[in-house]
Amino acid sequence: MKIIYECPQSKGIRVSTVLAFLFVFAALILGIYFFTEMKRSLEAIILTSVLLLVAFSSFLVFPLYIISDDEGIGIRTLIRTIRIPFQNIDHIERLDGGERVFGIKNAVRIFGIGGVFGFIGWFRMKGVGTFRSYITDEKKTFLIYRKDGLPIAISVSEPEEFLPYYLKGGAK
Repeated sequence: MKIIYECPQSKGIRVSTVLAFLFVFAALILGIYFFTEMKRSLEAIILTSVLLLVAFSSFLVFPLYIISDDEGIGIRTLIRTIRIPFQNIDHIERLDGGERVFGIKNAVRIFGIGGVFGFIGWFRMKGVGTFRSYITDEKKTFLIYRKDGLPIAISVSEPEEFLPYYLKGGAK
C-alpha cells in the first residue's frame, strides 16, 4: 500500500520564500532598469539569467511529498524521486522535540538552501554529523539513518502516522 505524505511548509518557510522571491523580482527590475539606462544590455541579460537560474533551481529541488510504500520511502521533487529502500534503512528518529532543528546553535549549512522552500541540501549537526536535508517544517522532522550513505532529514504532514507505518515495515 502506498501512502503519500505532503511536505507542508511552515509559516516561517513561507514568509522567507515570499521575501526571497520579492527580493529577486526587485533586483531583476532594478538591475534591468539601471543597466539599460547605462546602455549595458549584456550585463542586464547576465544579471537576469543568474537571478532566474538561482530562483528556478531552488524550485526544482524542494520536496513536494514523501511516498511510503512496501519497498521503502521516496522523496519526490520536481526533477526526481529519491528512493530509500527499507533494506537500506537502519533506523528513523523524530528530530523536532520542541526545539528548532536548524537553529543557529544546532545545524550548519554546508551547501544548499536555508529557508527558501525549506532547508534543502547538506547540513552538519552535532551528534548527527553530515546529513542531507529535505525539510519544509521543522516541527514535523524525521532523520532517516541509512546503512549505506548519509542520513536524510525529511518532514511529513502526518508525523504521528509516519513512524508507526515504518516500524511495521510498510503495509505488509
